[in-house]
Amino acid sequence: MPTLRKAAAMAALAMTVTGLPLPAAAATAPPAAADFPCPPVLGICAYDVDDNLRVLYDDEADIIPPIVRAANYSGDPWCFYNWFGYGGDRRELAPGQVADDFGFIIRAARRGPCD
Repeated sequence: MPTLRKAAAMAALAMTVTGLPLPAAAATAPPAAADFPCPPVLGICAYDVDDNLRVLYDDEADIIPPIVRAANYSGDPWCFYNWFGYGGDRRELAPGQVADDFGFIIRAARRGPCD
């Protein structure tokens, strides 16, 4: 046990001296989504046109109100569409990727790559 206490004391001292958090704390969120203001989930974290938080776990053919920004916290790519029923322009988000601006409003989304 003395070795464990010594290691903990050294880590606390290093954190105090440098003012930096321990590396383990930085590993809790995907690096690309670290600055996105959303709690991590195993799905899509998104904000709609009224800046309300939405979480998507399954395909949604009709997103009302539409989404304007999102972070992909799932392990799969997702395809986002600017029209209901998976039509119009589309943009794919890879796992860990963030879109602060899709370039269009999102009205549908489904798990998987864009065709």
